Amino acid sequence: MRTSIKRKMARISKRHTKICSQKFQRVTSPFFEFDASIRIGGAGKYHDEISASTGLTPTRAYLAGDKVSTHSERVRKEDMWIFSSPLDRSRPLDDHVGWLLDTVTPHIEYLDGVINNATWADLCLGCFSDIPYPMIATGNRATELIKKLNLQISFNFTCT
Repeated sequence: MRTSIKRKMARISKRHTKICSQKFQRVTSPFFEFDASIRIGGAGKYHDEISASTGLTPTRAYLAGDKVSTHSERVRKEDMWIFSSPLDRSRPLDDHVGWLLDTVTPHIEYLDGVINNATWADLCLGCFSDIPYPMIATGNRATELIKKLNLQISFNFTCT
């Protein structure tokens, strides 16, 4: 392994140790933009029913076989229902997760049934940054949401 990569790995490890040893803090910075979404894959037959039963309108939804765009012949390989936080991306990640938790909590039983019949479902935490090694930290609301809906967790790091 190259020395430069070893140094980068050491810096990441040091940052991770520092963050894990500190009590949770709300992270805000002009260098980071955050978002959070609940994504349900492989449950296309429930898309209309979800909105009708819960009143939740997906940020995006598409079915397997739909074109990726009007300019492409490629088609989507699976169904996807995405419900994203509408909060400003400059807000802390925990605010986005909290909004999702507060919004879906009245519909937990119904959504749990849909997720049990879906191929997969996750809580996707997003971070957009100019810094190539972002660290994502959330409070216990993310854990609560993951437990209530039995979600997987995924991370979307985008660096410019």
